[in-house]
Formats: sequence, structure tokens, C-alpha cells
Amino acid sequence: MNWNWDSSQWKKSSKILLGVATVWPLIYMFLFMGSIFSMFLFLPFAANRSEASCGTLEVLPVDHKIRDGQIKELIVRHDEIIARDRVGTCSYRVTVLDNDTRQEILNDAREVVNGHPRVEKIDDQSSQLHDAPIFIPIGFGVLMIAHLSTMLLMMGLMPLYIILAVKNEQLDQTMRIVWVVLACTVGMFSNIVYWYLYVWRKPSPPVKSNSSVQGLSFQ
Repeated sequence: MNWNWDSSQWKKSSKILLGVATVWPLIYMFLFMGSIFSMFLFLPFAANRSEASCGTLEVLPVDHKIRDGQIKELIVRHDEIIARDRVGTCSYRVTVLDNDTRQEILNDAREVVNGHPRVEKIDDQSSQLHDAPIFIPIGFGVLMIAHLSTMLLMMGLMPLYIILAVKNEQLDQTMRIVWVVLACTVGMFSNIVYWYLYVWRKPSPPVKSNSSVQGLSFQ
């Protein structure tokens, strides 16, 4: 079965399908740039989206608050400690890089006073990396799949449009070379123009030359 390279004889659904595939790389380019920009813009605020901050404190003031029973929850990470105040909904951030200092704060928080630990809830994440919302790795994976798929699509569209240009009987030799060069260099943009001019739009009927018209009039 030989493939028909005359796009004027294609079904409308085939033309639409090729048009969607042709315009998708350009749309994806803007979506990709927007996604990267949004990710870098949103990432610094992702971990703090649900809590107000009371500011940052040194280790000793936070340890005093733990001993005085003013902290209701601790989130311990490998590089910082988040201490949520018992009164209100804000939290303090403490940068702790030393493992001994971090363990000392945990021991004070777990110390039992009057039958209860000084800090009611302790979430020790010190052995993990800084937590990130689950949608970030999922979104990154989807973005990479879409990126690879779009690159493969662009690689397939280039030879397709080269063959269409070479076999297009509406073009002379010079225009065929021009379209081939455009498909190899700026195919993301030129393919859309070619699709509209020679795939989607109906070919113009051939114009009869004056000599042929005059020959018919003499007969």
C-alpha cells in the first residue's frame, strides 16, 4: 500500500490531525516556559503555604520556650526546626545544622513533666531531605514525559514536511528547496505556514494562459 503524498486528496480528519500535531510544539514551548517560571516562583512558598511565620529565632530562645511549655509542636528537619507556638497558629524557624544541638532540643522536648512530654507532638524528619509537596515531583515527571514526546514529534514532523514539499506539484524547484531549508531550520514555525497554505487550504485552479485561450477562440 503506497502512501498518498497529495495532501489535497486527504480526508479532512487527517488534515486536522496533522494540523494539531504541527501546532502543538509551538503551544508546548509557551507552556513549558510558563511552567518553569511558575515552578521557580511558587517553590519558595510551597512549604509555608498553610502556616503563618512568627519569624526566626536562635537555638537558646526556642529551648527556653520548650522548657516553659510554650511550644505545642516541633517539626525537626536536617537543617532547621519549626516550632509551633501553643498560643496562636504561627511558628518559629530555627536553623540547626549541628546534630548534637538538634538532639539536645529533641531531648528537652521529649522530657516528661507532670506525666506529659514538654512538647505534645514531635515530627522528626531529620533523616530526610527537606520535604516538598507531592505535586512537585509528579508535575516534574509529567513535564519530562511531555517534553520528550514533543521532541520526538518534532523529529517526526521534519522529514514529513520535507517529503510533502518535495512531492508538492504546486511548487517549482526553487520553492521546494526553500521549504526544505525552512523545515530543517525553523520547522516549528514554517510547518504551520506550510500546513495552512498547501494542506488545509484547497489548491487554486490552474490559470489558463492567453495563448491557449486565443487558440480556442480561433477554432
